[in-house]
Amino acid sequence: MSPREAHSPGWIRGQLALYFPIPAGTGAVEVLTDLIPGFKFYIEKVTAVVQVAATGSGASRVCNIVKDTSTVVATTTYVLSDGATVGSAKAFTVTPANAEFLDGSKLSVEFPTAGAVAFTAGALMLLIQYRTRAQQL
Repeated sequence: MSPREAHSPGWIRGQLALYFPIPAGTGAVEVLTDLIPGFKFYIEKVTAVVQVAATGSGASRVCNIVKDTSTVVATTTYVLSDGATVGSAKAFTVTPANAEFLDGSKLSVEFPTAGAVAFTAGALMLLIQYRTRAQQL
């Protein structure tokens, strides 16, 4: 049986934190594939925080948060200057109409090939802020 929303006075906010290196090369890479959190939630905000300074001549990669197989929920184009300083943050653009995840929805993080210019180093902490209601069976 899937959980359902309980009657509660308001929203509960939470955060998923995902650490990963910025993919080298220009090929398509999924750094997280088909995570099923198992509860209903809405993504409100996504921020990439530099953990290891980025390198690469003119480097640029698109990074997407994807729901199920192809629905882009949040996106940003991450360029070399965004990753120059450890601790700096870059916000993603969230599409509210796509931001609802159900109990069985899958969450992936992808770097597609379109417009890619290779990074040679760098790592990010991706902070996904969501809101949900208390769940009950």
